[in-house]
Amino acid sequence: MLANDQQRQRLRNICLQLSTALESSQTLGGSTEELAEIEATLLRLNQQMSTLIGRKMVEYYTPDYQGDFRNILPCSPITGYFNPIAPDLNIWQENNNVYAEGSFGKIHEGPPDCVHGGIISAVYDQVLAFTALANQLPGLTASLTIKYRKPTPLFTPLRFTTWLEKQKDRQIVIHGECHSGDTLLSNAEGLFILYKN
Repeated sequence: MLANDQQRQRLRNICLQLSTALESSQTLGGSTEELAEIEATLLRLNQQMSTLIGRKMVEYYTPDYQGDFRNILPCSPITGYFNPIAPDLNIWQENNNVYAEGSFGKIHEGPPDCVHGGIISAVYDQVLAFTALANQLPGLTASLTIKYRKPTPLFTPLRFTTWLEKQKDRQIVIHGECHSGDTLLSNAEGLFILYKN
């Protein structure tokens, strides 16, 4: 049974609280007693949640995303509203291009104070795929090439810009760039294969 609007909002709020807790866990410090209290609270919460698991109420895929790309894969670890590790990205389409803006926190850290390269790669994979979809060319990733030019900083506004480069038969080539202000941090090329039912 799918969640109604009120249940969806509650589930989304739960994911937001879990995201905050995960972010806090990365720099958490305290006395043994303070940490033990948090541990016990989380144990009680997990026990409470364990009685409700296996009743998934959010769809895996939504073809009618109503202009909000984050609705396409609601539980995606990259863009899903219902996944607490997904970065808070604003994703939109202008003409045939797709843009994503946001920042990354400690739960996405690789090198000190920088976003893990694998996270950046995953964001490119998702946003490039959205670009294919925005151009009525839904495709599956065949290959993805990332060139990391500078470290990607945490807690810094970033912008991903992606565009359709070319299509030939079932092959779709999409490019993308990530900037912090005017600084190019990375660029990507994805090869997608047109999906056919």
